[in-house]
Amino acid sequence: MAAPEHAAVIPLEPAFTPFIVLSNNARVDAATRKFIRSYAMRGRKQSRVRPRRNILGHGYDMAAGSMQKTSVSFEDVMRVYVPPMRRIGADLSFLASPGDLDLSILSDIIKVSPIAQKIVYPLMTAAGNQVDNHGWLHLCMTDAAALHITAFSIECFIDVCLHQREQANPAAMVHFQKGLSLLNERLAGGDEELKTTDASIGVVLKLAASAHFAGDRQAERQHMIGVRKMVDLRGGLDAFRNNPLLFEMLRCDLGLAVFGTSKPVFFRQPLEPIPAYPVCLLPEFNGTAQTRDTLEVTEVIDAGLVGAWSIMRRFGLLVNLGSQTERLVSAKVINETMTSVMYRLLCMRYSPGSFNEGVRLILLAYCYHGFLQWRDIKLPCRHLQNALRESTLALQEDGVASARFMLWMLMVGAVSIFDVQKEEWLGATLRYHARSQRRSWTEVQDILKSFLWIPLLDGEPARSIWDSLN
Repeated sequence: MAAPEHAAVIPLEPAFTPFIVLSNNARVDAATRKFIRSYAMRGRKQSRVRPRRNILGHGYDMAAGSMQKTSVSFEDVMRVYVPPMRRIGADLSFLASPGDLDLSILSDIIKVSPIAQKIVYPLMTAAGNQVDNHGWLHLCMTDAAALHITAFSIECFIDVCLHQREQANPAAMVHFQKGLSLLNERLAGGDEELKTTDASIGVVLKLAASAHFAGDRQAERQHMIGVRKMVDLRGGLDAFRNNPLLFEMLRCDLGLAVFGTSKPVFFRQPLEPIPAYPVCLLPEFNGTAQTRDTLEVTEVIDAGLVGAWSIMRRFGLLVNLGSQTERLVSAKVINETMTSVMYRLLCMRYSPGSFNEGVRLILLAYCYHGFLQWRDIKLPCRHLQNALRESTLALQEDGVASARFMLWMLMVGAVSIFDVQKEEWLGATLRYHARSQRRSWTEVQDILKSFLWIPLLDGEPARSIWDSLN
């Protein structure tokens, strides 16, 4: 006798899926079919989270938190740079590496790049930009000299900047010697095109940056002179207009000029004028209301300084607006502002102790801090520190500057190039203003914003300095 047509639903525990048992190949009854359909529709009826649309239009990144300030501690960096256990072998064995290089080096470079970029470019990352490092990583994969010098620079960063040692470890020096030997062979060879490739220029820039943080200004300048010659062989700066190396070349050049008494190596020739200010920051394209404080400054300083001051004020307002609306400030605007303002400030000359010179120096410190300085790392900048200290004390004694301007000038110096704990005169002067004016931090912040100030970058450090004075 044939088995009767039957289907049974066997209930299990609530946390498990029920089973349907069929006794033959016939269709199930209506009640069982209804149960199956209702169970299958449960997932479809659940609400789905739809992606957030960009309501500000094309060209703006609306990712949540994209404009938030990212705090990176040196402990985070050291955990990546110096793992507790040394890896044996490499997880990048599928890549074609030049020569007999250890692929674990390349693996470390790739892993630390996201963190390193946040320290090297604090304003860029705070403004919502992600620094494109893929070009240099590609050079490390294909160029042995680039890989060795990059490994050397990483070890130097750990030893000199993090561990405060006088020089890098022996392993770093081995990479340095290998990379330098490969570079010398290339420059002494007969392939003229190979001598000025992006990889060759990038290697010399890495050497210049390492010399900068090691405090070897003479070696740094020699490297930058070499970069200048290589750029000229490529046809000048115009040949690098759309090349990411251009930004790094100008950063290294400006850093050398700010720290030393020598002039920059770029924008010194008659046929190489300093780039114009960004169009989007010009008054006719970006009308911004002047505060009483800024008007008191711009009405008495030189016309050249007025231009630099106005551009930096509009740039700061643009960054602050972007942090509130989550709109990105493009890397192009940041780079053009840095180049056009800082090279002009370095060319200006005024009488020591004058108000013009004081404004020029504090603007230079403000720009250096925003565009060039690594996060939480204050290298000894003796030339600028001495000049700014003398100018600040002269203005304080003469009384030509308002108390509000002096407060802003001192605070900019404190967060940029001075250490309040080591500079007794700075702490005493700031403490005098803190006590005499009896202002709350909110009032102090309003004063700072009325001049030039980017809270996204300096709000927390400045608040910490102010609280320590009371």
